Formats: sequence, structure tokens, C-alpha cells
Amino acid sequence: MHAGIRVALTVFVVLIVATAPVAAASGPTSPCFPGEGHQFDIGGDAAGIDLVVFLSIFENLGEAGGFGMEATGGIGDEPIIQLRAGVAFDGVGPATEFLSNPFSRFSVVYDYSMNLPMFAGSGVESSYRDDGSPVSGIETKQC
Repeated sequence: MHAGIRVALTVFVVLIVATAPVAAASGPTSPCFPGEGHQFDIGGDAAGIDLVVFLSIFENLGEAGGFGMEATGGIGDEPIIQLRAGVAFDGVGPATEFLSNPFSRFSVVYDYSMNLPMFAGSGVESSYRDDGSPVSGIETKQC
């Protein structure tokens, strides 16, 4: 094949690939964190942890975002423990308000629950929930 034809064919293929529509893969969302997370599955069908890591505070600079994680561990289809922890950012907003109090745009995300279904009928307390932040001085975002 002539070199000019190879170059033209290569340019044509590159243009086709570069201009082809691409379906954007969207990640999991959360009521706690703005933006999309990155899904990780640990374990298998019998016992596992579903983990979603949110880094959108770094991916959407100046816009609403979050930095943290949501983890749910369970056995089979029974969730046993769930933890949501991190920081949510509401975005810069009006510059004068942000500069006068930048921490007002941040909130702590904290939500922890544990459920032991094997003790549900025994009369022993089998579930626990805590959504109060272990950090004081900054607003807590309710999930």
C-alpha cells in the first residue's frame, strides 16, 4: 500500500474514533455526597462489602462535591453494618460569602448503623444507629 494512502487511512480512522459519540459511564450516587462515586465490591455472594468512594470534591473544583465513603457489609442479602463518613462541600457559591466564612460551605457526613438479624427475635437489642457527628464545630449533613 502506498505511504500516502496509509497516512490518509490512518487519519480517517483516527477522526472517526475521535468524533464517535461515547456513552458516559455514570457512577453510583448518594443522598449524602454530591457527585458520583467509584464502586468497589469486596468479597462474594456469601459475605461481602459494597464500598463507594467519593472524590468529587477534587473532580468538580469549585462546584458541589464530596470526599468520603459509603460501606455496607452483609451476609447474603442481609445488610449487617453500614458506615457513611466524609465531608460534603456545597460549592463556592457567592465569592464574598465564601471568603468571609469558607467553612460554612462544608459539612461532615456521618451515619452508622448495625443490624444483627440473628438476634431479632431473642429480646436482645439487635440494631444500633448513630447519625450524630463525632466532629464538633462544623455542621453535620443528614443522609
